[in-house]
Amino acid sequence: MNKIEAFPLSSYAQALKREGLLLSAPSPEALARPVTKVSFDSREVIPGTLFICKGLTFKNEYALSAKEKGASCLLTEEPRHTGLCELLVSDVRRAMAVCSNVYCAEAFRSFPLIGLTGTKGKSTTLYFLKSICETYCEKAGKGAFAYISTIDTYDGKVKYESHLTTPEAPELSERFKNAAEAGVFAMGMEVSSQALKLDRCYGVEFSVGAFLNFGIDHIGSFEHPDEEDYLQAKLRIFDSCRTCLVNLNTERFCDIITAAKKGVAVEKLICYSPLGDDSVKGYPARYAARNIRKEGSLTVFEIWSRSEDTAPLTLLTEIRLTMPGLFNAENALAAAIIAIELGIPLTDICTGLYEGKAAGRMELFRDEARDLSIIVDYAHNKLSYETLFKSCREEFPGKRIEILFGCPGGKGYQRREQLPEVVAKYADYAWITEEDPFMEDPAQISAEVLNNLERFGGKGEIIVDRPACIREAVRRAAPGTVLILAAKGRELYQHRGNQYVEIVSDSQMAAQLTGHTLE
Repeated sequence: MNKIEAFPLSSYAQALKREGLLLSAPSPEALARPVTKVSFDSREVIPGTLFICKGLTFKNEYALSAKEKGASCLLTEEPRHTGLCELLVSDVRRAMAVCSNVYCAEAFRSFPLIGLTGTKGKSTTLYFLKSICETYCEKAGKGAFAYISTIDTYDGKVKYESHLTTPEAPELSERFKNAAEAGVFAMGMEVSSQALKLDRCYGVEFSVGAFLNFGIDHIGSFEHPDEEDYLQAKLRIFDSCRTCLVNLNTERFCDIITAAKKGVAVEKLICYSPLGDDSVKGYPARYAARNIRKEGSLTVFEIWSRSEDTAPLTLLTEIRLTMPGLFNAENALAAAIIAIELGIPLTDICTGLYEGKAAGRMELFRDEARDLSIIVDYAHNKLSYETLFKSCREEFPGKRIEILFGCPGGKGYQRREQLPEVVAKYADYAWITEEDPFMEDPAQISAEVLNNLERFGGKGEIIVDRPACIREAVRRAAPGTVLILAAKGRELYQHRGNQYVEIVSDSQMAAQLTGHTLE
């Protein structure tokens, strides 16, 4: 695709009017001016920017700063009296998404776009899909696979570490624009409940959308008030995807499948069973994972499929994974189904899954001399903790299991009780430390977590400084210990206050302390 040209402000006004969002527009002369950028960050403004006035803490000084830097128009819910022309709208968040889609000329239609939502497994599924697509694209001479994940982002032009699972609409439009101009084969992205609730993806259409699973998480004053709000936000993905995948074995399946059937954009519904079921509650599995097992260090399973709902399930292929964790069969199955929908041959799917790895996901570091295993993983909620611990018990029978973890500030408050409860059930000892405290005191968060851990019968201690905590946990580990470093993976920053402070990642620490070199 050629470089996307700038559209006049009138194109934005027309799109807002079609969506019923436009309250008033500026003069015809102003509407004729080209828009060079769409942004809500006054620090990023360039001449010709459409500047968005959003957020409860928005100050008029931001609009004045944008004006000084050359912004040509404001997108706002109320008059700002800055001397700049304005597009006055009824819902600035939804309007921001509409304008972002105009800015990138709906570039997401230029390639297959895959959206993944779920309480756990989004990143791993995306990285499995990435490995499959890269295997296929290299052989077939196709463009790159672009992706937006909790871990990092690559849009065909630039790559960087992510701070949000799903970025705000203006950044999304930049990623889509770059991907289209780079001629990517496809793009995959994680779609968070917050992104769906706050209309970051409004107007974006996914070629394939997958609802991987559901469990309680992200309940808090800055996220979702309750489980129902969290679920309803996630269900909105079905209004934006043509083909949708639904996990038959997930919690709240009946609610999820009902929403999928009512999805305004859904043309094709594919149900799959990671537990190998032929059907669940009358819904036949088009794909199922069966005979999941360990063979040495590999996880092996079979994919069974049927061409239509009334046909019997038959063996399609066998998958071999090098990534630890029996539970990864579930993520690999979802990635394989998406790849099949993209027309990728089974041979490339098998190769891609075998080679697939997600940096910071189930990374295993061994110190053979001490019989010490360190597992680094991004697990951060109750559902992912349960899955991770059960897998460790199966894969490391008879071993002592310790975990190093924390809870974030400003969100997911239920984790401070849920995670200690799971840890007390499965772990022999816990090391409690800092994990993105945001505006809260990490020592106070840790004290709350330790109190709940002891209330549930668990044992542990607090060392707030994360690298120091990792060093001490490794130093004191007895032979035969499996030490889990949870939540941070390969992240190079801690979210402290309003800053992202550079740190040594958990993976780097694990590699150094076991005498390995991090790839």
